[in-house]
Amino acid sequence: MNQPITDNNILKKFTQRQVIFYFTTNVIINALVPYFGFDDLNTVYLFRGEHPVARFFLPMALLLPLCITIDILNKTTTLLEKEQLVTSLPPKKVKIRFMLKTASLNAIITLFLTLAAMLGIHACLPENYSFNGTLLSILSGILAGGMAIFFTLQPIHKVKKLYPR
Repeated sequence: MNQPITDNNILKKFTQRQVIFYFTTNVIINALVPYFGFDDLNTVYLFRGEHPVARFFLPMALLLPLCITIDILNKTTTLLEKEQLVTSLPPKKVKIRFMLKTASLNAIITLFLTLAAMLGIHACLPENYSFNGTLLSILSGILAGGMAIFFTLQPIHKVKKLYPR
């Protein structure tokens, strides 16, 4: 039995597609890049050496929230306009400022939290402690997937709160 097309169905289906897309691509990319980027998978350090894990985690913590937030906000507002799900949206200049502010805030907070966690781990570990590169690659993929889900849902939720129907 087909469900009637409603405003909520359109946004829900859109959200599900975006979550699946961002989750899948980010898990794959952010697990494979570190895996093939580590010289020796048996000795990977947090901050030292030629290929430390910070080289992968910190750019991911900055760029992933920034790019996903901007992209999903742009897609969401475009969908809302196209499907006429809201009565009025602000001018393009205001939307762009909102997207950049939200994305920058998400990126900076995530970067600082990631850096703080890495520095805390580094402070607690004995000197010359190294990690298994395969496990760090898997962790990187899982972290990227979780961040992709969060930074897809959070901006959509924010837009839904700003423009209730």
